[in-house]
Amino acid sequence: MGRLVQLLAVLLVLQVALIAGLNVNRTDLSTVADRSLLISAAIEEVDLLTIEGPDGGTVSLRKHGATWIVPEDGDFPADQEKVEAFISRVSELERGMPVGTTPAALSRFRVTESNFERRITLGSKDDVLTVFFLGTSPRARMTYARSRDDTSVYEVQLAAYDAPTGSEDWQDEMAVEIPYPDIVTLEIPGMIKMIRNRRPGSSQDTGSDAPVEDKVWDSPDLGPGEKIHQQSADALARKVSALRIIDVLGRDVRPGFGLDPPELTVSVETTSNDKVTYELGPIDGEKDYVFKASTRPEYFRLPDYLAKSLLKATHRDSLVRKSKEPTD
Repeated sequence: MGRLVQLLAVLLVLQVALIAGLNVNRTDLSTVADRSLLISAAIEEVDLLTIEGPDGGTVSLRKHGATWIVPEDGDFPADQEKVEAFISRVSELERGMPVGTTPAALSRFRVTESNFERRITLGSKDDVLTVFFLGTSPRARMTYARSRDDTSVYEVQLAAYDAPTGSEDWQDEMAVEIPYPDIVTLEIPGMIKMIRNRRPGSSQDTGSDAPVEDKVWDSPDLGPGEKIHQQSADALARKVSALRIIDVLGRDVRPGFGLDPPELTVSVETTSNDKVTYELGPIDGEKDYVFKASTRPEYFRLPDYLAKSLLKATHRDSLVRKSKEPTD
């Protein structure tokens, strides 16, 4: 009986040692795999990014000098931070452990040349640096992926929706922005011109809820007993500074653009003595509006909620109030 207990004790020790050894080996393998990157291209050399979708949708972004542009939109500026962040994120994708290696697995996970959710190409000086595929998603924020140079499929932290194929998703939506502190005058031609008497402090920067000081805004176009409603004038300046485009409509005016005449014209003068004119009008048969800035040759799409908010904010009744009559 004593020998049996000793034998069982020895077997237990061996079993524990074997389990520990397997765990160590598995951890080591995992660590090695985690250090392996999905792609090995020299990211700092990338000057071309092409993203293709399963339905034929494709967008290409090219680096011109130090600036990323959208060639299909007339070399319109891309969102620089978004492009750089995407390429940086791609360069850091880790392979982990393979989840499939057979042709059937590649097809099932949708990471083949003819069956994919995204095919992403990184290039430099017209040469292809690397191509990789994003396939189906096993869970939130994760996707199966494969490099063209690899026969294995891996799970990576990048979703297909992080790589949109529409050019409008990569455009610089703030290309016509005028920072709120830089606005000196606001003019709605034929109605009123408002002048800011002093540059706002940090407490009055865009997005601040701090009250506007009395007489920050004034106007030479006021009638007897009229005064500028300070909060409304400042709200208009903030709306103008917050204009965001959602798509480039090209450089040619179309018959459906309601800009002849525009429904609204706003002229802005800045602290650097620049003058920018914005024109706004409806698009025939659509909810959105067409938008033109004198600083750019393109026509833009502006969402209807922003356009209507701006139209409402430029009513004279909103900007000008009658002074209260003194009482005896």
